[in-house]
Amino acid sequence: MGRCIVVTEQYQVTIQSQMGPRKGVLTLRYRGDRVTGSLEMVGYVNTVQGVRTEDGTIHLVHPIRTVISTIPCETDLELHGGCLRGTTTSRTARMRWEGALLRQEP
Repeated sequence: MGRCIVVTEQYQVTIQSQMGPRKGVLTLRYRGDRVTGSLEMVGYVNTVQGVRTEDGTIHLVHPIRTVISTIPCETDLELHGGCLRGTTTSRTARMRWEGALLRQEP
């Protein structure tokens, strides 16, 4: 049975929220087409999970916690040459993402 390699990437991200831009760090761990990780933003660590499709799009399901509430979200991201772009959709808003690769392991 073959060994499945886990690749970890970390991105500096900016999410354009209704309250203005929010900066954070997105960590993604890939195992095959499965994706897990975390989004650290405004003092909270939010667990993310999802899939990477054949065209490289990443679809994540995750909360975004704030001082006021926890918002369930779905996010679609495209990664190209160390840059990340995408959109988060929640029940009440759509937010744009931009980011840059900080590091990759292995």
